Amino acid sequence: CSSAPNRHVISLDISACRLTGTLSPDIGFLRNLQSLYIVGNTLSGEIPKSLSQLNNLIEMFLYRNELHGSIPEGIGDLPKLKALDLFGNNLSGSVPRKLGTNGKLQYLDLSGNRSEERR
Repeated sequence: CSSAPNRHVISLDISACRLTGTLSPDIGFLRNLQSLYIVGNTLSGEIPKSLSQLNNLIEMFLYRNELHGSIPEGIGDLPKLKALDLFGNNLSGSVPRKLGTNGKLQYLDLSGNRSEERR
C-alpha cells in the first residue's frame, strides 16, 4: 500500500470477497481514502490503529466480519467521518467518547458487538 500509485485511491470496496486473515495496518498509507467498504468477509484481528490516520475518510463500513478487540480511540478524531458501521463483529471494550462528540458523524452502528458506552 505504500507505493506511489496508491496515494490517490479515494474509494476501496472489498466487500463479500471471502477474505480471511487480518486487516493490514498498511491501509493507513492510503491518505486520500474517502470511502472504505470491507463488508461481509471473515476478517479477524483488531481494527488497525492506522485507520485513525485517514483524515480524508468520510465513510467506513467494516460490518459483518469477525473483528475483535476495541475500537481505536483515534477513529473518533477523524475530522470528515460522517458514517461508521461496525455492526456484527466481536468488538468489546469501551466506545471511544469522541465518537459521541464528533459533530460530523451522522450515522453510527455498533450493534451486534460487545462494546460498552463510555461514561
